[in-house]
Amino acid sequence: KKRNGGIAPMLSIRNIRFNVGWNIWREVAETGAYLLPYFLAGHLRSIPVSAISGTFIGFATGISVYIANKRQSNMLGLAVFMAVLTGQLAIGLFTGGCNEFEKALGETKTVWTIEAKFWDHNRLPMTIFKPFGYTSSRTVLQIIAYWSYTALTVILHLRKYRQAKAIQREIEEEGEEEEKEGENKIFIDMEIGDEIGKKQNTQHNKKQGEQSTSNESEVSSEFQK
Repeated sequence: KKRNGGIAPMLSIRNIRFNVGWNIWREVAETGAYLLPYFLAGHLRSIPVSAISGTFIGFATGISVYIANKRQSNMLGLAVFMAVLTGQLAIGLFTGGCNEFEKALGETKTVWTIEAKFWDHNRLPMTIFKPFGYTSSRTVLQIIAYWSYTALTVILHLRKYRQAKAIQREIEEEGEEEEKEGENKIFIDMEIGDEIGKKQNTQHNKKQGEQSTSNESEVSSEFQK
């Protein structure tokens, strides 16, 4: 059943299979697209390093989410954290992709640059934060891409949040209606029971009256004899 906004509150097995398969294909294709320039340039040493760091981050995130699901009763904090984390990752990947395109097609003006080696986004440890949008220098295109994608992400999350609240309100209203219907049914059953009880009492009183009348008639006839 579809609710507010045409969103089904429950996903079918077919939808889940499609989402899982599509996400796996997307990630594999994305990894291949990112590694293609390194293969062509002959920088093969960076491939295993990126694979190790990506595997570590993936396992750490997965284990953290698993433990949080097992131990936390309130999932609001976990949901907010994962939304911020994955949203920042999407923003960083989009910004980095735009920067790679401008490197190939012609860079825009560099706004600022951090000269210290420690903060270099191509060196450890700061390169770990590069997928999340960190860079030691910013171009005009990077700034525009970062903040425009951030605004889009926030708007979409707010839209999804409002739709979820609308679905929750609709479910609560349906529950209240069912509760009222149950109370009305109980009240009607009680009224029917009262009516039946009144009829039974009336019939009982009527029988007692007829019986007492017949007894009086028998007593008077015996007295007359």
